[in-house]
Amino acid sequence: MEQPSISLCMIVRNEEKYLPKCLSSVQGTVDEIIIVDTGSTDDTVAIAKSFGAKVIRMPWQGSFADARNRSFDEATGDWILWLDADEELDAEEAGKLKELLAHNDAREHGIEGILLVVTNLFKGGLEYNSLLRIVRNRPQYRFEGRVHEQIVPSMLKFTPDLKIGQVNIHVYHHGYLVENVVDKDKGRRNTTLLRQAMSEQPDAGHYLYFLGVELYRSRDLEGALDQFNEFLSKEDDFGTPLLSSAHKYRLGILADMGRYDDLVRHSVDSIAQFPGFPDLYHLQSIGYKGLGEIDKAISSLQQALRVGPAEQGYPSIAGFGTYLTCRDLGLLFESAGRSEDADLCFTLAALKVDNARMTMSS
Repeated sequence: MEQPSISLCMIVRNEEKYLPKCLSSVQGTVDEIIIVDTGSTDDTVAIAKSFGAKVIRMPWQGSFADARNRSFDEATGDWILWLDADEELDAEEAGKLKELLAHNDAREHGIEGILLVVTNLFKGGLEYNSLLRIVRNRPQYRFEGRVHEQIVPSMLKFTPDLKIGQVNIHVYHHGYLVENVVDKDKGRRNTTLLRQAMSEQPDAGHYLYFLGVELYRSRDLEGALDQFNEFLSKEDDFGTPLLSSAHKYRLGILADMGRYDDLVRHSVDSIAQFPGFPDLYHLQSIGYKGLGEIDKAISSLQQALRVGPAEQGYPSIAGFGTYLTCRDLGLLFESAGRSEDADLCFTLAALKVDNARMTMSS
């Protein structure tokens, strides 16, 4: 079976801290590396060239789509993979990529893009997201948008019956660690670009979501809540990953604000729409606990355990629906004076039982 060629396309600026780890992770997997540098003043360009990358210098023009498309223009591979410099491909899984792309299913079913499991690293936890990171190399497939650029709209124009596959290959993203967000001042940059994009494309509802995310990270909770409420009021079909994430953000913001009545009220609707998303039950439990209704908080986490780990497509915290739910449930049992139930939960949490299913006495 002839294996396809893969081009790695990236845009960078002052990324000497993470770029070596990123490029090391794809060695032996990609056939060429195309890097657009938008004005680095550190050793980024030298590091890229040391890995054999073709480096294109392009002045920053206020558009991530323009820079990313410039890298795509230079790609010669059958498929294009894109990463950010603060990401890395799982070294053990990367070797499977070409084999999966060469598989008959990809060809016979007309797969045009591939979702990877992008794992956001936070202090003390992981969050899994299924994101499009590989597409067939076609000149029609290009990004749109100044920030949080999207490629699917152009793909749909060229391929109305677009088919996208999913593989269990992980990309680890370090950019949401607090020190990196602060160092790069990403929030201010992205907020400015998002507001500009919204003025240019007022009907592009997904910008409401991304602005909400940026405002939340900068701790403007009221502003973030307004954006998510407006986003969720729209009737557009944004897809499960974005919609479920918006519901999760809204509940999390209400928890941070101590608005527990509103949290519980909204959680009922959120869970009805996404019953397989254990993170929502955790947030509901926070609301009930805040209202002093411990039995209902316990019930919410028991339901999270019945649901188990999130299905693909949900932006879920690793361990929710399994061992982290056991831990939090143990704390609730402990506060309710149910020591035996608490001990069992803590034991399961310590063992990191991934398939924990528990039925506690009420």
